[in-house]
This record gives sequence, structure tokens and C-alpha cells, in this order.
Amino acid sequence: TVLLSLPATSKTESLLAARRKPLLLPTKEQGTTMATPVQLRILVASTGVCFTIRLHPSEITVSNIRSHLASAVPPEDQILLLGPPFKVPRDATLQSMDTLQALRLGDQEDEPVWESDGSRRDTVLSTTERSGSQRLFLFSKKALSESSPSPAPCVLQPLTLHLPTEPNPSPLIFPSPSSPLHQALEVYERRFMLHLCRGRALADGADLRLASCRSCAEEQTVMAKALRAAVSNLSDHRNSSTKTRTEFSAVFGTRTAQHASLLARFESLLTALGDIRLDPALVSVARSSGRVMETLLDTVPVERERAWKSQCEQSHERLMALYSELERAFGELGTNVSREEESRRDLEAEDVIKQLWNKIEGPGRQVRDRQAQRLDQLTRDHGNVVKVVMNVISNDGGAAQAAFTTLEEMTKASANILPSMETDDGILLGLMKSVADNKTQAMHRMKARLREVSTAQSTIQRVLSSATVVRDALNQQSENMIHLEHIAELPASYRDFLSELRRRRAYGAAVMSSCSAMMDRLATMRTDEVKQREKFLRGPGRHLMPAFFEIFVPTLATPPPLFTPQLPSMVEMDTLPDVRPPEAAPSDDSQMKGHTPVPPEEGAGVSSASTLTGDDSQQHVSTMSTTSAVRPKGQESQQQQRHVIVSGDEGSGNALIMEASVAPNDDVSAEAERKTLEYENAVLRQALERMGEKPPRAYIEEAADHKSSTIGLHQTNRSGEDEQKLRDDLVLVRGELDRAKQRLKDANQALIDFKRQDPKHSDKISHSSFEVGDIGLFMPTGLSYGGYVAFHTKCPHHYLSTDSIDGKPNYVLGRIVYQEELIAAGASGTDSNPYGLPAGTKFWVLTVEVLNSPKKA
Repeated sequence: TVLLSLPATSKTESLLAARRKPLLLPTKEQGTTMATPVQLRILVASTGVCFTIRLHPSEITVSNIRSHLASAVPPEDQILLLGPPFKVPRDATLQSMDTLQALRLGDQEDEPVWESDGSRRDTVLSTTERSGSQRLFLFSKKALSESSPSPAPCVLQPLTLHLPTEPNPSPLIFPSPSSPLHQALEVYERRFMLHLCRGRALADGADLRLASCRSCAEEQTVMAKALRAAVSNLSDHRNSSTKTRTEFSAVFGTRTAQHASLLARFESLLTALGDIRLDPALVSVARSSGRVMETLLDTVPVERERAWKSQCEQSHERLMALYSELERAFGELGTNVSREEESRRDLEAEDVIKQLWNKIEGPGRQVRDRQAQRLDQLTRDHGNVVKVVMNVISNDGGAAQAAFTTLEEMTKASANILPSMETDDGILLGLMKSVADNKTQAMHRMKARLREVSTAQSTIQRVLSSATVVRDALNQQSENMIHLEHIAELPASYRDFLSELRRRRAYGAAVMSSCSAMMDRLATMRTDEVKQREKFLRGPGRHLMPAFFEIFVPTLATPPPLFTPQLPSMVEMDTLPDVRPPEAAPSDDSQMKGHTPVPPEEGAGVSSASTLTGDDSQQHVSTMSTTSAVRPKGQESQQQQRHVIVSGDEGSGNALIMEASVAPNDDVSAEAERKTLEYENAVLRQALERMGEKPPRAYIEEAADHKSSTIGLHQTNRSGEDEQKLRDDLVLVRGELDRAKQRLKDANQALIDFKRQDPKHSDKISHSSFEVGDIGLFMPTGLSYGGYVAFHTKCPHHYLSTDSIDGKPNYVLGRIVYQEELIAAGASGTDSNPYGLPAGTKFWVLTVEVLNSPKKA
């Protein structure tokens, strides 16, 4: 499809239009498989020349395009920009159907649009990005360097026209020998033929000069668009640097302010540590170890911390100096005022190009049209001369006088045509030189502007590299300041340390009490079982034959086995100092420690077993009566009584069976429950203290004070009103406790969110869930497909991305920075199912920042 409507008089424009065919592509409805080659148009930024290449769709790659453009710019010096937005293209981008369609739209927009009168519609540099069109520009690295030669002056052709001095052969055949009349007529015909030949040369020259002007103006238009692309790419780099500067400045200001505050408060923090006295239990432990520590400051290596503080102050000053240099470098990248001035000059250059187009399509096209009209007049005059001469020859010289009169009049009428054509040709020549000079200036300006853009981009890259150096220095300074942050956080950590000791002691007591309750419950169950077996042996069992005891059930007359598990000793309890909560009174603690379960009284003695069915059965019963087990101290005699399942007094069997022995179990269970509640209370107390809330006893004391004041003010009120007041106070206390629990829950959630936002605060290996910021341990799968799977607990199918590691380490420890959820499909080992999972199984591929990955030996 030809998108041009040209006037019939412009032969040269028809040839140019044939060379500017649009990019022909199949539509999306025809599919993405294209059998015919695709025509691509590459625009050279420095000269505006357009290169057209034809490639098969499978051959549209950056390397192939570079090789086809090697004659214009060496491949190592080529820079391709595709847009908008203008980026360096990739093979996948160029082969995309959307990209090819956008390039086709760009070609169509660059095609001239002709009006019905043959004039060109003014669409130069007036298109916007809303159409979605794209263009591919070629830049030269060598042309951007300072040592590159200046562009050669632009010279348009033809500079001179060679006008014929001899006419073309005559279309007339005169009789021979020719008479003087015929010779005179031939002179007229030769003169008009010569005028026609010279007029045709001038008219064709006008077409060539106008076409040269248009082609040169189109090249200048391409150069202006290429400059737009370069400025757009520079703007992207500048915006990226501005974003980096804004984000880094915020982080830098926050961290350095914290560092400066900590350095300024360092000595006051040491003084505050000297005012905090250690718990008496800790002081006692230190003295037993030969150390003297009475305050929190005694635990700090003061001189070493002060030396470290001096180093941090020096590094802080160097860091601030680096940041000042970075800010100065960012400021030198340019201001909005300078960029607006550059944009104004670029717009002025584009206005010059538009004015050139107006001259070409206005006066220039009018001159070309006048030349064509004069050529038509010369052609008609020559035709008329030929008719007059033929008429004279056919009449054998008749009306010769009238013919000469007509020819003389025609000669006078066309006398000014050739001089006018030569004058207009000079006008076109001047226009052509003006367009060529303007392109020469445009190429010089383009070289300077592209050099400015290249320098600005290089400066931006250097500044961003400097920002990376300052960021690394800030991170190192933050790590160095952690040692001083220990001093600032030591009081709060010490309070949490005391809470942790109390919680652990409560945990140990709860574990021991729960174990005692469990052991006592098992002992009670064994006692009941012994009585049941005794009842059976004294009753129906005594009538059984020896075969039942010897063959069928050899253990029929044996006692149930003892359950004596080897529980781990709580050695930690002996190493934990006995620190007490601030609100607890010594009497309360001693009362809690003195509350121990009372052992049950020992029951009446029993004799040895009696004979049931003979000597053999007597041997089994005797074995049961002599079995013993180890029990805790204070319960050995009682346990020995429970091992005897046959009493010497047969009449006392029912009494033994019906005897209740649950009181000791109740006491031990109650003790275990009390210790468990103490442990839970310690956990809650620790959580409240970490939140900065009041200790639980403070709420009780406030309620008690409120109660006493209420009773003092309302002594004359009825007892029912006092009771109602106490109930209201209790509701208030419970509500405050509920709010404290909610604040604890919110704090825990905030801690989780904080770790997600700042992964450096998450230092534990995750195994039950995996989120961005968590640390995972990845082990080899051992499958033929290879890969690494995350160590987990009921959280399977989390695999390590192959982009995170090099080689095959024994394991990988890394912080998760990205996770992608996928669904297994297809055969095992394929891209859609690389780990051999059942179809439809969800799995996750985790990208990590490797923290540790030892190589295989």
C-alpha cells in the first residue's frame, strides 16, 4: 500500500516515494508467524540518514542489525535507542509483535501527507506519543568523544545544470534538395527545439533541487527527533539519580542523627549506668567468682568503649565530609533553570527546521511549479511551430508569408521564458544552499549537544557510584555504632535480663511440679491395678490350674511393671541466681517456697503371700511380693507396700480395694498447677515490662488503695454499695489488663512488621514459614533433578533459585529477598515442573542474599 498522493508533474518525488515505502507487517489477526522478511528503518542521529534493512522475523536481533549498519558506524561504536521510552533494545523486545507494529506506526507518521493541490501538509515535528509509535535511532560512540572530527559541510546536488547547446533531432523531414523557404522554416523549428531542450533541463533541475532540499530537510527532522531521544534517555538517568538522592538523603539523615546523638550522650550514659545497682543475688554470684561488681557500670569495659567511641567520632566526621562532597556532586548535575534553557534552544532549532520546510513547500514548490508550467508552454510552442511548418510544406509554399509572421510572433512571445527559468533556477539554487548550510550548522550543534548529553550521563554514573561508596560507608558506620548502642540499651536489657531469670526459674519449677504430679498419678494407677489383680487372684484365680500360670499366661501372678522414667536433671536451676521481682515481698516468696505437698501417711503393714493353688503358684506369688522399685524420698515405704498384691489376711482384701488414696495426687496436682500459673505469670510480667507498662502488682495495689479510700469515704453506706464499688474496681482492673494484653499483641505484630521492613533485624533461621526478610537454610534435594530445598517444619516445597548460587555448595544460608509462587505442571524435570512434583502441587522458588555457602571439598 502506497500512502502517498503525488502530483503528476513530480517525477523525482515519485522516485523518492518509492524509496520510502512503509514498514509492511502482518496484522495481529494474521498471527505472529511471518514468512516474509520485515523491513526495518534505522535513523542515524548524527546525519539524519535513514537505513532500511530487510530481515526474516527470526533474524531480528541486535547483533544482526549492528552487522548491517557496520558500513555507517562500526559495531563496537554503535548505540541503539528504541522508544519512546528510549532504552537500549534487546532481542526479545525487537522481535515482539507490539514493537514491530509501533515501528510501523512511526514509519507511517514520518511519511509526507499531500493535499489535493499537490502541497505538503505541515506535520513536521508535530506528532506526539499518544499514537504509540516508536523509532529506532543509531548513535556513534566515536562521534561523542572530544577527539572526533568536525562534521563535513553539507553540499546538495545539483550545484550546476548543464544546458544543451544543440537541439535534439527534428521530428520533421524536409524535401531534398531544400529550398531557401524550407531552410528558413527549419531555422525556426531548430530554435524552438533548442529552447525546449534547455527548458526541459531547467525544469528537471528544478525537480532535482526541490527534491534535494526536501531530503535534506527530512534528515534535519530526523536529527531533531534523535536529539529528543537522547534528551529523553538523559532525563531517565537524571530522574533515577534524583530518586536515589532523595531516598538516600532521608536514610542518611536519620541514621547520622542517631549516631551523633549517641556519641554526644555517651558519657552521660556511662554515668547513668553507675547509678543502677545490681541485684543482690548477682553481686553475691560475682563475689563467689572472685569479682567485685556492684553497679551496671562495673560490667562494662569502659576504657575500651571510650577508645571505640573516639574511632566512631573520627569515622563519623569522615562520613559527613563524604556526604557533603556527594551533595555538591549532585548539585553540579544541573538545575531546572539550566535544563529549561537547553530545552529552549532545542525548540528554537526545531523552529528553524519548520521555517525551512515552509520555504521549501512555499516559495520553493511555487518556483518548481512555474518551471513546469514554462516547460509546458515551450512544449506547446514547439508543437505549434511543427504544425505551421508542416502546413507550409504540405501546401508547397502556400501562405508562407503568414507562416513567417506567426513564427515571428511566437518567437517574440517566448523570448522571456528561458531567462525567467534561469532566474528561478538561481532562486532554487540559493534555497538549496541555504538548506545545506542550515544542515551543516545543525550537525555541528548536534555534535555539541550529544557531547553534552554524553558528558551528563557519565557524570550521573560517577555520582551514583559515589553514592554507593557513601552508602557502604554509612552501613559500616552503623555496624561500628552497634557497640556503642549496647551501652545505650544496657539498662533496658538488664531489666529484661532479670525478667528472663525469673521466667526461667518459674519454668523450671513448673516442669518439676508437673513431673511430680505425673509420677504420682502413675503410682496411683499402679496401686489400683495391684488391688484389681489381688482381687482376681484371691477370687476366680485361685481355682485355675497350674497350666494357666505356667503355659498360657506366665505373667498372670506378677505385679504390673514400675514406670520410672529418667527425667533430665534441671542443672540450670542451680546456676540461675534467685532474683526477685521488685514488687514481691520476701515473706511471700518464702511462703511460696515453703509450700510443699505433704506425703501421705504410711498404711498398715502386710504379710507375705499365701499359697493359692500349690507350690508352683506360691513361687509366683512370692516373686510378686518381693518386687520393689525406686521412689522419691519420703515415699519408699509406701511404694513398697503397693508392690505387695496378696495380703496375709484374706479378710482384708475388700478393705484394701476400697481404700481411697487420691489425696496425695490431689496435693501434687495442685502444686503443679500452681507452679504452672507462676510460670505463666512470669511470662506475662516479662512481656508487660518490655512494653514499659506497670508491674501486675501495681494494678492490685492501686485497686487496694482505691478500695480503702472508697471504704473511708463511705463508711455509712450500706454493705451492698461497698461490694458493688469493689466489683466496679475489679472490672476496671480487668479492663486495664485486657488493654495491656492488646498492646502486647500489637507490639509483637509491629515487631514482625519491622523485621519484614528491615530484614537485618531478623537473625533466626525460619522453618515453619517463609517470608521476605526471613533467613532460610537450604539443603541439597538429593534428586536427579538437583536443586536445594528449604529446611522446614510442615512447610514443604520451598526451593532455592539457581540464580542465587554458584557451583554446588554443601548447604546455603541466605536471607530471602523475593519469592515466587508456582504450580507444578507437565512432566518431571521440565521448566514447569523442575522438581518432579505431582501435577497441581504448589511450590515456591526463593531468591536469597547468600550469607554462608561453604563449597564442597
